Amino acid sequence: MFALVKLTTLGRVIQVSKFMSILKKRHIETWSIYNAFAMVIAFAIAFFLKKTEPLIVVFTVSIIALVVINRASLFQSKRFFGVANTITLIRYILIILSFQLINSQETFLIYGLTTAVILDFFDGKAARYFNESSFFGQYFDMEIDAFFVLLMCFYYYFFQDISWWILIPGLLRYIYRIYTFCIPRKSKSESKTNYGTIIAASFFVILLLGLITKDRFQTVILAIGSMNIVISFAIGFIQYHK
Repeated sequence: MFALVKLTTLGRVIQVSKFMSILKKRHIETWSIYNAFAMVIAFAIAFFLKKTEPLIVVFTVSIIALVVINRASLFQSKRFFGVANTITLIRYILIILSFQLINSQETFLIYGLTTAVILDFFDGKAARYFNESSFFGQYFDMEIDAFFVLLMCFYYYFFQDISWWILIPGLLRYIYRIYTFCIPRKSKSESKTNYGTIIAASFFVILLLGLITKDRFQTVILAIGSMNIVISFAIGFIQYHK
């Protein structure tokens, strides 16, 4: 009898745990949609002002909101915030500092962003090594990546005289999230793919190479990278409707 009660209690605990996990995922996905709308609005303001500050301020507020929403689960860990999430946070700080100091020390942009891209390789490794893989970590990493790409594309358009097409890969992530909100599909959720990860990583490298190249070669490599990102998202749109 005691064993039966114990099993029943354990079953209820598992059910509650699963329910809370689903609820957390929904909160994060909802945040992602709000973040996409906010970043598109921030982009419009930044475009009008020709400054990156609106993007930085809005995204910072959005990330703080994400952490607050998930504070209960994030800070229960023995490691404060988690090693992998801390690495991702450091990446974000480096990206912000790089663009804030660009006017006074342009070389910091190259070194700072290069370090941020290199760390992107280690946060996933750290998550698996320390058993910290989570839905929050997945989104935290993806959104920092998207923010990095948007800032870089914005920089190339306004400060490197690259044509308007460079803005497309910067906005695609947010357009995709808004699209999935406006046209929802049952049993469809975001997830990283191997080809998407490879294309994104190669585009990060291309965005960095663009900082040390000039004229036609700079335009060509950025165009190739942008085309790959567009193709990757096109595949994502197709798979979303399958």
